[in-house]
Amino acid sequence: MTADSGSETLRILLTRPAADAARSAERLAAAGHHVVVSPVIEMCASGASWPSGTLDGMIATSAAAFDLSQFAPEWPSPEIRRLLRIFAVGNKTAESAREHGFGGRLIVETNAKDLAEAILRIVQPPARLLYLAGHDRKADLEARCKTAGLNLTVIEIYEARAADALSDEALEALSRREIDAVFHYSRRSAEIFLTLAAAGRIDFKALRHMAISQDTAAPLYSRGCSFVSIALEPNEKALLALLPDARKDSGELVRSNNRR
Repeated sequence: MTADSGSETLRILLTRPAADAARSAERLAAAGHHVVVSPVIEMCASGASWPSGTLDGMIATSAAAFDLSQFAPEWPSPEIRRLLRIFAVGNKTAESAREHGFGGRLIVETNAKDLAEAILRIVQPPARLLYLAGHDRKADLEARCKTAGLNLTVIEIYEARAADALSDEALEALSRREIDAVFHYSRRSAEIFLTLAAAGRIDFKALRHMAISQDTAAPLYSRGCSFVSIALEPNEKALLALLPDARKDSGELVRSNNRR
């Protein structure tokens, strides 16, 4: 069986949350690849409420900030939704903001560090910003804003809970060396995958890992993984562009087996 592009079929393990993995799996399957899905995190809503008071802008670093929000229909008000300025990491987060009725000016950067710099260029202290955050997050963005004198209100919209184990299908495929590449979409999910793989007695160092960013790849390198490819841009299109690396690995394995 060959992929639509004329290249060989690859066997891809997706570890992202179930809803996102389903969309990615559909895209990969349409290209002729075989996909195994084993979410290592589950996204759970906190039920947090929109705060009272005046806001000068809103920060979101993940589409989950909007997808898992459970705000009352009447609050924030239609005026706030229409006018509030939005600082977002990534186009997917920006699109989610629009889908959930937020129509204010969008300022989009590819990572939290660049977003913090954009915020400080545009917003002056003592402006008040709302950060729609996850429970597990880096402190850098918050620290940068607070150090600059901004009034930051943080509400935790969602929590990414770690899975207890990889799926039976994933463990069997990995143990049989039937996975050509593991896709990683966040640093935390990569960390959890490595922990779960080790618990399942999987040699994760021998796997081809494909990371959406340098930050995502960091735990892979720190745990001794040698076969790591990193997307040139932090999006799925760039991640899929790494597939030739897995094809090369697959070809090397076939040649090695043929020599035995």
